[in-house]
Amino acid sequence: MKAFAYIALSLVGMGFFIPKGVAQYSFEDTIPLHEVIITAKSTFDGVGAGAVVQRIDTLVLMDRITGTMGELLAENTPVFIKTHGRGALATASMRGTGASHTAVLWNNIPINSPLTGQVDFSLIPVYLIDEMSLYFGSSSLQNSNGALGGSIAIENRPDWEKGTRLKFMQGFASFGTYSSFGQVNWSDGKWSARNRLFYESSENNFLYYYNDPRNQESSGYHKLKGASYKKMGTLNELFYRVNEQDVAGTQVWIQSSDRFIPPLVGNSIYFHKENQIDKTIRLLAFYKHYGERFSYELQSAYLDDRLSYYLINQANSLAHADSLADASNRSQSSINQWNSVWRFEKNWRINFDAEFRTDWVHSIDYETTMGYSHRQNQISAIVSVHKMLGDRWSFSSLLKYQWIQGQTLQPVPSLSAEYLLNKKNQIKLKGNISRNYHYPSLNDLYYLPGGNPGLTDEKGRTLEFSVHHQSGWGNFQWSQSVSSYYSIINDWIQWIPSDYGYWEPRNLKKVHSRGVEYYTALEYIHSGFTGKLKVQYAFTPTTNQSDPMTEGDQSKGNQLIYIPRYSAGMVVFLSYLDWELTTITHYLGERQTATTNDSQIYPEPSYWLTNLSLGSHWQLKKIKVGVKGKVENLWNTAYSNLKNRPMPLRNYSLLLKFEF
Repeated sequence: MKAFAYIALSLVGMGFFIPKGVAQYSFEDTIPLHEVIITAKSTFDGVGAGAVVQRIDTLVLMDRITGTMGELLAENTPVFIKTHGRGALATASMRGTGASHTAVLWNNIPINSPLTGQVDFSLIPVYLIDEMSLYFGSSSLQNSNGALGGSIAIENRPDWEKGTRLKFMQGFASFGTYSSFGQVNWSDGKWSARNRLFYESSENNFLYYYNDPRNQESSGYHKLKGASYKKMGTLNELFYRVNEQDVAGTQVWIQSSDRFIPPLVGNSIYFHKENQIDKTIRLLAFYKHYGERFSYELQSAYLDDRLSYYLINQANSLAHADSLADASNRSQSSINQWNSVWRFEKNWRINFDAEFRTDWVHSIDYETTMGYSHRQNQISAIVSVHKMLGDRWSFSSLLKYQWIQGQTLQPVPSLSAEYLLNKKNQIKLKGNISRNYHYPSLNDLYYLPGGNPGLTDEKGRTLEFSVHHQSGWGNFQWSQSVSSYYSIINDWIQWIPSDYGYWEPRNLKKVHSRGVEYYTALEYIHSGFTGKLKVQYAFTPTTNQSDPMTEGDQSKGNQLIYIPRYSAGMVVFLSYLDWELTTITHYLGERQTATTNDSQIYPEPSYWLTNLSLGSHWQLKKIKVGVKGKVENLWNTAYSNLKNRPMPLRNYSLLLKFEF
C-alpha cells in the first residue's frame, strides 16, 4: 500500500483531481441472472476504481414486487428508512447523512424534489423497477450532485424477446389492502413496447401496541384510524433498435396517491383530519450509441410534481374546527444530459458527462396566504479518467464543476484506486479520497416564512477504504466485503426556532460521520436446488460536533437524532423445482429522539423483524400460474420507526400471478 499512498499524495499535491467514473453507464441492456450484491467490478465496466456499489439481487426485487422501494431498502440494505407509518412518508439516510443527502435517479435522471431535496420512497413501487444499485459515499459522484451520503439508481431495461406476453397479479393483504398489477409486453426484435399499471388501496386500520413509559394506564392495544390510502400509476415504454449499435426510446411514468395521515399516538385531540395528495408526471426520451471505442447517450426529461395538503383540528366537542394548513406545491423540471465514454488503447478510459437543468417551483399556503415562486438554472460538467496499470492496479480520478444561477461552486474532486491482491480469490483493496458539496434546497432558501437566501452549501470531505473478496468452489459461490469511511461535513443546514416565532434554516452544524459496513453472501446450486444466504451489518456512529444551537441543546458529541448506530439484516432463500421459501430478518438499533439529555424523553428502542414467504408456480397449458403467501412481522413485534408513529403487528398477504 506504500505505492498507493505515494501516488495519492503526489497527485493531491499536484491538484490532479479528475472524475472518478462518471461512467455509471456500462452501456448494457441485459440483466445478469446471478448478480453478486456488493460488486468488485473491473475499472472498465462502467464504475470507477475504488467504487463501492451494492446491486440489488433480482430475487430480492421479486420478493418485494408488490411493495415499495422504502420497504425493500429497509429490509435488504444498510440504508436507514425513516418512515412515518405504513403507507406514509418514507425518507432515506445513507451513512448517517440527511434525507436530502441521498440522491435518487431514474434511468440516470435525478428525481429528488427541488423544493425539499428529498424523495418519498413510499411512492416508488418496486413493480416499476427492473434494476437497482446503491452507490455509497464518494461512489455517488459519478452519477449525482450533492449526494453526501450516496445515491440510489433505479433502471428500466428493454425486453427484446419476440412476441406478445400478458402478466397480471392480484394481491390481498391484512387491513383491507387490495392491489392489482398488469403488464403487456410486445417486441418484434426491432421495436419493444411495455406497459405496466398498478392500483393499491388500503383501509390501513391495523392493530398496534402503544407503550407509554410515563403513563402505564394509557399503554395497551389500539386500532389505527384515519390512515387509509390509495395509489395508482402507469409506466409506458417504447424502444427502437436503430441498428446493432444504436437504441432510442421514450418512457412515461404517471402516478398519483391520496393518503390520510393519522394524528400522533397519544394525541388527545377531539377531531383530526389530515390529507396529502401527490401527482407525478415523468417523461424521458433518449438515444444511445454503443461503439467499440466511443459510446454516448443523449437524454431529455420533463418532471412535474404536485402536492396538495390540508390539516383540520378540533380540540374538543365545544371548540371550533380550525383549518391549520391548506397548502399547494408544484415543481417542474427540464433536464438534458449528455453521457459519453471514450476508450483508447487497452487500459485507458475517459468519460465526459454534462447536465443542463431548469427548475420552476410554486409553493403557497392558502391559510396564511404566504408562499413563493422561483426559477433556478443549473449546469454541471464532469470529466473522469480511468487507467489500469498491469493486471493488478487501477486508478480513477474525477473533477466536477457546477454552476447554479450563474454562481460557480467550488470544484468537486475525487481520487481512487484499487489493487488486486489475490487473483485466485479475487481479493481487492479499494481506497478513495474526495470532496463534495450539497447546495441548499429551494425551501431552505426561499420558503415563507423562514427561508434563508444567505445559506451556503454544505461541505463534505470523505476518506474510504474497503476490501472485497469473491471465490467459488464446486457448486458454491462466496462473496464478502468490508468497507470503512470517515466524513466531515461542515455548514450542515439545520432548521431551528427563530426570534419571530417560526423556524428558519442556518448553517450551524459540524457533523462527523464514520463507520463500518460488512456484507457476505453464500450461494449453492445443485440438481434443481438453490440456496442463498446473505448477511449484512452496519456500524454508523454519526455525531454532532457543533456548539449548542439553541438553549437546552445538549447534542454535541452525541449521535444525531433518528440515526441508528447499529443495523443488520439476513436473507435466506431456498428454492427446489417450483417451490420457493424466503425469510428476511432485519435489526434496527436504538435511535435518539431529542437533542437534550432529559430523562423523561426516551429513545426509540431497537427491534428485530422477520418476514416469511412461501410460493410456487406451475404451467397450465399456455398459462403460467403462481401463488405466494407471506407473513410479515412473524414474531408479532410491537415497534415504531418514528416516535408516536406505530407500525403493524403480525400481518398476512396473498399474491396470485398469471402470465400468458
